[in-house]
Amino acid sequence: MPVEGIIARHRLGLSAKLALLALVVVLTATLVFSGVILFGSQWYRQAALSRMEFAGAFFGERVLRELELMASDARNLSVLPEIGGMADARSQNANRGASEDGADAYWRKRLEAVFESVLLTRPHYTQVRYIGREDNWREIVRVHRAGDRIEVVAPGEMQSKGNEPYLTDRAVLNAGLPFFSRITPNREYGQVEGAPTIRFVVPVLGTAGTVDGALVINADFEWLLRAANLHPSDGFSVTVMTSSKDYMTFDPVTGPGPLRFHGTLEWNPADLPDFAGISSGDMINVTEIGWRRAINVTSLPSGSLSRGDRLNLRTGIFVVTELPTRLLFAPLRQQLSYGLAAAVVLSMGAAWIAWIMGKQLTAPLHRLARGLRDRDFGEDLSDLMPTTNDEVAELARALVCLNERLYQKSTKLNAIFSEAADGLITISETGVIEEANAAAGRIFGYDAAEMVGRNVSILMREEDAEQHNKMLGQRIGRREQRRLIAGREVTGVRKDGTRIIVEISVASARQAEGTHYIGVMRDVTSRCEAQARSEALVKALERSNADLDAFAYFASHDLKAPLRVIDNASAWLEEDLAPYLNEDTRDSMNLLRSRVARMERLLDDLLNHSRIGRIEEKAQIVEGRELVGELRGLLHIPDGFSFEATPDFMNLRIPNMPIKTILLNLLGNSLKHHDRETGFVRLSGHETDNAYHLSVTDDGPGIPPKYHAKVFEMFQTLRPRDEVEASGMGLAMVLKHIQLAGGEVGIDSDGARGTTINLILPKVARAGKATGRAA
Repeated sequence: MPVEGIIARHRLGLSAKLALLALVVVLTATLVFSGVILFGSQWYRQAALSRMEFAGAFFGERVLRELELMASDARNLSVLPEIGGMADARSQNANRGASEDGADAYWRKRLEAVFESVLLTRPHYTQVRYIGREDNWREIVRVHRAGDRIEVVAPGEMQSKGNEPYLTDRAVLNAGLPFFSRITPNREYGQVEGAPTIRFVVPVLGTAGTVDGALVINADFEWLLRAANLHPSDGFSVTVMTSSKDYMTFDPVTGPGPLRFHGTLEWNPADLPDFAGISSGDMINVTEIGWRRAINVTSLPSGSLSRGDRLNLRTGIFVVTELPTRLLFAPLRQQLSYGLAAAVVLSMGAAWIAWIMGKQLTAPLHRLARGLRDRDFGEDLSDLMPTTNDEVAELARALVCLNERLYQKSTKLNAIFSEAADGLITISETGVIEEANAAAGRIFGYDAAEMVGRNVSILMREEDAEQHNKMLGQRIGRREQRRLIAGREVTGVRKDGTRIIVEISVASARQAEGTHYIGVMRDVTSRCEAQARSEALVKALERSNADLDAFAYFASHDLKAPLRVIDNASAWLEEDLAPYLNEDTRDSMNLLRSRVARMERLLDDLLNHSRIGRIEEKAQIVEGRELVGELRGLLHIPDGFSFEATPDFMNLRIPNMPIKTILLNLLGNSLKHHDRETGFVRLSGHETDNAYHLSVTDDGPGIPPKYHAKVFEMFQTLRPRDEVEASGMGLAMVLKHIQLAGGEVGIDSDGARGTTINLILPKVARAGKATGRAA
């Protein structure tokens, strides 16, 4: 039976037909391809994993063998009779209070000879040392390699090594556990000197069973790895690296490269192996096979592979073995190529069959598409629906509903377009107005229909129209971004020739016949005129501020000059007439100079008051205790008075300006106006999410409630200036600072004894919203 007969008989839906089509193509290709590679791929992959793991274990064992040899040498040296003899001789000398004697020198010579023979045998060892615990772990016997020579270090040149990292872990040393140190550059006398070094440290026990010293072997880490004889072949490359990302690569062609130590100029992270797909937590023994290369990471175990002794490694050492995947999977790749060729042939055959079936299945859809192209927008589409009850008919019904919704939406948009308060026009890519609403006509003095069909340049100045037409010519055929202009102010021309300022926004919409532009316009002529008036007022204010600056300069210089002349002249007169002056005339001269000084302070305070808010003060966040220290240094605290701050204030983090100026005025007032020989001022405060709450408290005479507001006025003092020398500007300047910050200031006092001034300073200034209140 033909395929179309089967489909018609069982009335399969379109989704079922397409699913059947896909199933035929995929199953045909997949079954053949899977049958070719299924059995071979798993076996080859497992064999590849085993090969990589064996190679990693092989190279890791070679490195581990060198470390075990170093550990074995150190353990054997630590139990030599010479070590014990040296320790006993030093102990006896210490008990007698004597310096080195013959026995001590005898054991030293023997131990130096043993150390020298070890260095001759192991060319990658750089130092062998016996270090005593006394004198901050000072070296007792040391033999080291100096270039091609082996040198025995004299006793007087020994160094104390107690601050070196490998001797700082006292818990491990006291436990008597041998260990490998971290790999660090060799240091002599606290300075880096020599190559990156690994050390094996064996604590040496004394006669009392406690650790009296340590036997330490230093090895050049690069030459230790070279001694491991890692010679990869068959395409393998090996990189030995540490947890600090020091690395040394062994290439099958060029041989071993240099050790690259982290933090040096030669160290390059790009040369490290690519650990993509391997997490840091898995880097113990893991193999990852990728598309380009296979990698095995073998971490040197804490236990030896050949015996149960522990190797206490302080630095993780990893052996990274790599092999190109093409070499690892060469047999499998050949098998895959044969399978792929077979699958391609079968897939092409299946695709040809699917094309024939698809052509028959989609014939109703093609008929529906031709009918849609021949209909206009909004026409009835019910005659295009197929008679079958499948997905094609459902699609036709959905298209009819879509056509109705689009028609309704278009009607709604046309209503919005016509009745919008802002002017709306649509323009073709040649600059012709296609649509315009009534608001656009009102803005430019046209009837909306009168604008349609004319070039948009009729709404512009001549110089703007020429540039606009040139720009449109350059944009034809180009793909535009949807939003071209947003809120730009341009000059427009009404029908009667008057010019107006219009705020426009332009967007583009690309359709099959070309690009269309939609413009939204608003007449902002009145707003711009108001803005111009506002700018004129700002300029007038700037001129006023400049005049105020000039006055401040005059007040601080020209007005002070006569005062200084009066002060100097009175001093000269008093000096010249000293023999003729009596007590009354001297009092008069002193009164004259005091009034001059008062006038100078008044001018200074007036100048400072005028500058508040006009000169920017750079504020830094400081701790409360730091601010208290600065205030204490700036204040004159008389004998018998104390200045204290609460712990809450000391722990605040607060901007130093203008708070330092405010507090300095308040604290100075409290001390200056106090009526007793002893007293105190206290500074307290805390912060909330939005503000700092500060208080200054004293035990002075107090301020009567009726003066709580008056004291913040300029030139106001509660006591005569002859009793307390003051300008009356301090609290006025405090209030102005608080006003500029948008905060609050209040006085809490009954007028009998004691005053508390409370401040609230917002963390974000709210200029113009400050209040002064009496508590």
